[in-house]
Amino acid sequence: MNDILDELSKLLYYSFPKNCNAMNKADLIRLWSLDLQWFNPDNSELAISQLLNKGWMIEIKDNIKPNSNVNMIPPLLGWKPILRDIVNAPVCDLDHEESVTEIIPTTKSNISLNSQKVVQGDDEGDKINHLISYVSNNSGLSKREVVRRSQRKRKALGPITLWMCVALLAREQGLDMLEITNIIDN
Repeated sequence: MNDILDELSKLLYYSFPKNCNAMNKADLIRLWSLDLQWFNPDNSELAISQLLNKGWMIEIKDNIKPNSNVNMIPPLLGWKPILRDIVNAPVCDLDHEESVTEIIPTTKSNISLNSQKVVQGDDEGDKINHLISYVSNNSGLSKREVVRRSQRKRKALGPITLWMCVALLAREQGLDMLEITNIIDN
């Protein structure tokens, strides 16, 4: 439970730097989906709605800001939030000083449609974990080393997905690329 609270604190720290106290919903969706490539736009909107409904963020007029009583933790380099943790976040039991003037309502149909996308995101995470395990088992590198080298590639190459970096590492290690593509496709 404490890990989820820390993850949410890191997400808020990263999303709302000290020079940016609030931003509108469209900018936050754009930041998470296009700039940082954490989620797709629909999952970004779902995450924002969940955080608003559970009190981690507050919407005042057209702007969203973090709950002022949340102790925001700076994330480590390369940190990325997990959508499952955000969607399953507990209610923020910290009172906030500002009055909430507007709440985004979420309907059951909206949540049920988006929950399928969350499951797809989990499948993608499972694929990446399977890919990392395969590369680790067949290259002699530890899983930690596979992740470290893949993250270095990601930093060096810019906007690239983690699974592609792992695939590039597998290629460097001389692994069977047909098996890598099978893991990615399935």
